[in-house]
Amino acid sequence: MNSITRAKTTIPPTGAHELDRPRLTTRLDAFREDGCRAITIGAAAGSGKTTLAAQWARRRVASGDHVAWVSLDPSDNASGRFWDLVTEALEPSDGLAPGRWPPPPPTAAARIGWLDGLLDHAGGGTVNSVLVLDNCEHLRDTGLLLEVDYAIQRAPQGFMVVLCGRQLPELPSFYRLDLDGALGRIGQEDLMLRRREIARLFSAACPDVDPLLEATEGWPAAVVLAHVMAEGDAPAAADTAGASYLDRLCGQLFPSFPEDVRAALAVMALIEPFTVDDLCTALASTDAPRVFDAAVRASGLVVPADTPGSFRLHRLLSRWLLSGGSGAAAIDRPLVHARMARRRLRQARHAEALAHAGKAGDARLLRDVAAVSGLHLLWSNDLTALESILRDLTSVESVELGLLDSLLSLANGDPAGARLKLEHIDHADPEGGLTVPFSALRTGLEAQLLLARGRPEEALQHLRGVCVADLPPDVGLFVSNVLSAALIATARLDEAVAAVRACVAAADERDNPGARIDAHITRAALAAALEDFTPATRDAWTAIREGELHRLRYSPRLRPAHLTIAWGAYHQLDDDAARFHNAFVFRGTATPPMVAHSASKLGLMLSFASSARPVEVAVALLDRIRFDLAHGAQPQELAVCSLQVAEMMLSLRRVDDLTMLKVDLRRYQGISGELQVISVWEHLLAGQLNRSRQLLTPVTSEYVKCHSRIGMTTALAMLARLELLENRPFKAREALDRALTLAAERGSVRGIGFAGETVRSALEKDRHHYPRFTREVDLLVNHRRRPVQEIAGPPLTPREIELVALLPTFATVDELALDLQISTNTVKTHLRGIYRKLGVGTRREAIAAADKLGLLAPTPAPLRVLRSAAAH
Repeated sequence: MNSITRAKTTIPPTGAHELDRPRLTTRLDAFREDGCRAITIGAAAGSGKTTLAAQWARRRVASGDHVAWVSLDPSDNASGRFWDLVTEALEPSDGLAPGRWPPPPPTAAARIGWLDGLLDHAGGGTVNSVLVLDNCEHLRDTGLLLEVDYAIQRAPQGFMVVLCGRQLPELPSFYRLDLDGALGRIGQEDLMLRRREIARLFSAACPDVDPLLEATEGWPAAVVLAHVMAEGDAPAAADTAGASYLDRLCGQLFPSFPEDVRAALAVMALIEPFTVDDLCTALASTDAPRVFDAAVRASGLVVPADTPGSFRLHRLLSRWLLSGGSGAAAIDRPLVHARMARRRLRQARHAEALAHAGKAGDARLLRDVAAVSGLHLLWSNDLTALESILRDLTSVESVELGLLDSLLSLANGDPAGARLKLEHIDHADPEGGLTVPFSALRTGLEAQLLLARGRPEEALQHLRGVCVADLPPDVGLFVSNVLSAALIATARLDEAVAAVRACVAAADERDNPGARIDAHITRAALAAALEDFTPATRDAWTAIREGELHRLRYSPRLRPAHLTIAWGAYHQLDDDAARFHNAFVFRGTATPPMVAHSASKLGLMLSFASSARPVEVAVALLDRIRFDLAHGAQPQELAVCSLQVAEMMLSLRRVDDLTMLKVDLRRYQGISGELQVISVWEHLLAGQLNRSRQLLTPVTSEYVKCHSRIGMTTALAMLARLELLENRPFKAREALDRALTLAAERGSVRGIGFAGETVRSALEKDRHHYPRFTREVDLLVNHRRRPVQEIAGPPLTPREIELVALLPTFATVDELALDLQISTNTVKTHLRGIYRKLGVGTRREAIAAADKLGLLAPTPAPLRVLRSAAAH
């Protein structure tokens, strides 16, 4: 026996980094005890097939069995050479098995008889025999495979054959053995390492193996290499993403595959997850199914994906191929991406279509795909996928992608970021070479940013030159929604009514949830501007429900809807609901300035009654109103804010501040009903009833016009108060009936609430006189300033008070933990303590209870992590 034959027929010794596999060796023992005549161990390269077979072979030798080992190579794919090796391997070294058998005859017919004799000879010893054939993928000769199959079928009792290899031949005898339970199989999944096996390989003091298990997917070669490179340290020390690691793992394995398999694997890495039909398109070949089967058999690293019928590569191989590792197959990547972009576009798989188009290096293709797939992702609110794609395509110079990125920033509630990206587009494309859909989108985006900055006239001027009828439907909807918002902001409400009606009708016909949300928010804003708060609240709730259906419950897009509901609840005297929805507006730091300004005013008005510093709250609200008066804000919102701050100043006896308000109202609005009502308020408190009547009469007779319906409602309620003070109950009922009629029409009873306790008591006493207004009367009668409640349990700790202050931000537990620099479990413990002490069960109830206890600031401060991100 020469040295080569001896090496090929010797059981491999234990390796330096060999991992013991008791789970699988025990399974092989079970196969043997069950009487299996053949065992197959088939898996990809580096799966530990040879290591497992050698471990088990050494174990069987130690148990007294005779084990014949044959390591095959391509030169052994011939009957004569193969059977020479087998007879050499079967030659005993200890005398327990029969002696040497003659070499095989040269002809196939003669070898059949020779095989019968060899099998009888092998089974004639005093011990059981096992023949292990390693690297069986090299056995391809049909005649040789038939002889091996014959040997397995005729093997005597106590003789077992073990076949190991990447691609095992499916011998005819396997079918019969499988039916009889005499065939054992160990495959790729069985050979993958489990968590406990990886932990055993590393130090017992370093149990964190989950990242390594996830990265390697249990591939034994990858785990062992990580252990070698980490020099036995903790699994975290293994850099499985490093180029040297991937080159050592895949750089030697990959060239061993056939050329067509290498090319197919390189293409698979670009298009995964993929189907066989996808591979046909990417390769532009009808021979792809054969190549796919060859790649699966040769590599064993093509695994099923999550979607039935689709596949992917092993993560490490895919990462190495995508990084262009040394030795990777050279393919035309842009061409593959271009083919797949067109295919994914036809399949309406828009995220993948846009990702492939961005890497195809074809500007025209990217423009066409972005106009369909990019906008579809934007309209369908699939913002996470769009953001991920744009992040991957940062290096691609494309005005269309830049515009999509700017629109994405606006949808995520970051108008400042959208404006910066739009300025970058202006520098990159100074000549405005955008196609029609994108040029219209750019105009609409610029107008929307102007609206967010409080410049509605400029926004409207921007949009006047856009012909919506010539645009694609979804782009036209976007521009129409912005135009409607601009008309509302510039108080062109008659034009806005027709524009909004058309937007809602068009949006309801399209499969465009983003447009539907925006259309209903715009209609809600129009109804609020018309002081019709019942339909405003209804449309805002429609937008919120549509958003929740598309996982947008906390999206910045819904902040205007929550603000509309908050103002509607304020007008209905539901301060708790108003606080709750107003808190959504302060979810982050990137709220548009106009929305944030309106929400801050409402927050101040709602916090006044329970604030420990009411003077500061009242002065802050007065400053905002004076700013609005100087900059021409919406008169309807100004009216209710002016009346509210007047009530605050009168309750605080801040006469100078009230006078300042009246001076500004007269300077910017002239003589108005609201100004007269505030003066009447002062005179009623001073007991000057005649002067009060002189000022009220022109307002209630509409000689002096009010800027808002709530101003007229308040005037009628003040008239009722005056009549009650002068002991004229019938006249008071008449004025209240008019006030309630107006309140019921507009869904706002706040104006009647301004008239004070006198009117409220009269309504409670004479409610039977107002049968048509039962709901409105109930709201007014039940709205009392509730006293500060006591905490149900022990006092809150300083950390709990700090956490309570952050509850209105509606941050997640992870965000709160990051902000407070504590663990998520600690946050959960504090939350449970807060809920127990406040006697509540949900975050919303905790916010309401904390607000009543004076634990919340008028305007919730954003999280530190959000502030730092915005600053960065």
